[in-house]
Amino acid sequence: MAYIPLGVAFGVLLTASGVNWYWAPLSTLLIYAGSIEFLAVGFMVAGLPLYQVAFTSLIVNFRHIFYGLSFPIGRLRGRVRKAYGVFALTDETYGITSAGPGAHLTGRQITVVQVVSHAWWFLGALLGALLGQVVPESVKGFEFALTAMFLTLAVNAVRSSRSAALVLLALGAGAVGYVVDRYVVGESFLVVSLLLYVALISATYRKDEEAAE
Repeated sequence: MAYIPLGVAFGVLLTASGVNWYWAPLSTLLIYAGSIEFLAVGFMVAGLPLYQVAFTSLIVNFRHIFYGLSFPIGRLRGRVRKAYGVFALTDETYGITSAGPGAHLTGRQITVVQVVSHAWWFLGALLGALLGQVVPESVKGFEFALTAMFLTLAVNAVRSSRSAALVLLALGAGAVGYVVDRYVVGESFLVVSLLLYVALISATYRKDEEAAE
């Protein structure tokens, strides 16, 4: 259900930026990647070249490479369902299907979850685009909706795991990524932070496994 307020925020932000309203539902059908869709609004307004859009999209969605390592695509039968499963792999659907009770969903149930989520995102963006026609320009803050959602997911994850180690590892990886991005290679924060974080939690997992043996 979180897709509804997020979609509304996206639709309002897009129309408030001077982009035609129909681009909101159209982009949700063709792109379907919440964070990059919010950034795409700025891309369209600024008229950035295609290569810069492609590079930024790769950086922002780089985390999906790691999602693919454990996404249960083997349960999806047929090329169409597999292709859609990859296309519709979002943070939320990955979180549902890779852990907890969702890890036992059948291929058909996974597809249903993804289709329903996609539909909510489309409808939310369409509603937001229509509302954006009447929302005053003085209303600000819609671009923060996605950040707020990620913060909520992070807080809930910490509460569920009850472990400060993962938070400390994430902060450390983020600090290193910031230093590398600022002083070594620009626009590398997300890639460096993610790779380092994955390496750290992998090492921690292996250490715990060895201790258990």
